[in-house]
Amino acid sequence: MAGYGESQAPATRQHVPFPTSVHRVSKGRYITSKDARGYIPVYEYPLHGQWIMMDADDGYILWTGIWKALGHPKADIVKMVESIPELSSQLRRVRGGYLKIQGTWLPYETTHRSSDSTHRVAWPIRDDLIPFFG
Repeated sequence: MAGYGESQAPATRQHVPFPTSVHRVSKGRYITSKDARGYIPVYEYPLHGQWIMMDADDGYILWTGIWKALGHPKADIVKMVESIPELSSQLRRVRGGYLKIQGTWLPYETTHRSSDSTHRVAWPIRDDLIPFFG
């Protein structure tokens, strides 16, 4: 496993985690047939029994991990997506393959905007999202 910050493809600032003294972000690579690459390279760290993940290549964020770290049921994500129709064209759903990467992935910008909502939605864990959102 490569060290954090190392990548095959050049990464932009938004696709490299912000270092913190509190969070241990690692880099992983999970094989899946649900992605054209055949795998998803991620930066990841645990939070409240869930994995918070960012696709190291394109910045997609595993929204399911954030949502569940807040204590919400996974099924409520469907309700949230249905309540915001413009999200459905942007999301990536990973079903099957490695359990850790399954769920709803949203683009970094969308998640960060939702982070403005996330400041409302994810306020209780805002300090724990610093590695990905600064």
